[in-house]
Amino acid sequence: MAYKRFFYRNGKRFGPYYYESYRDKSGKIKKRYIGMNPDKNIKENLASNKQIEENIDKKDLNEVTSNDSNLRTLIILIILLFLTDILSFYFLLVLES
Repeated sequence: MAYKRFFYRNGKRFGPYYYESYRDKSGKIKKRYIGMNPDKNIKENLASNKQIEENIDKKDLNEVTSNDSNLRTLIILIILLFLTDILSFYFLLVLES
C-alpha cells in the first residue's frame, strides 16, 4: 500500500513524499521511500531496495556466524580459567602437605 506524507518545518509544508508499506520475510511491517513522483521513481527504487535487502540478508548471516564463534571462544576461555583455578588450588594443597 502506498501513501503520502507531508512534513512541516518552520510553518512550511514539504511534500508529498510517497512511501510504501510492506511485510518482510519475518512478517514485520516496514516502509520504503518511493519518491516525490511515484510513477517515475517506483521501478528504480524497488530495484535498489531489493539489492539493499539482499545485502542486509548477507550481512545478517555473517554476523550470526561470527557471534557463534565468539561465543564458543568465550566458553572455552571460561573453562580454561576454571581448570587453571582448580589446578592451582590442588597444587597449593599438595605443596602445603
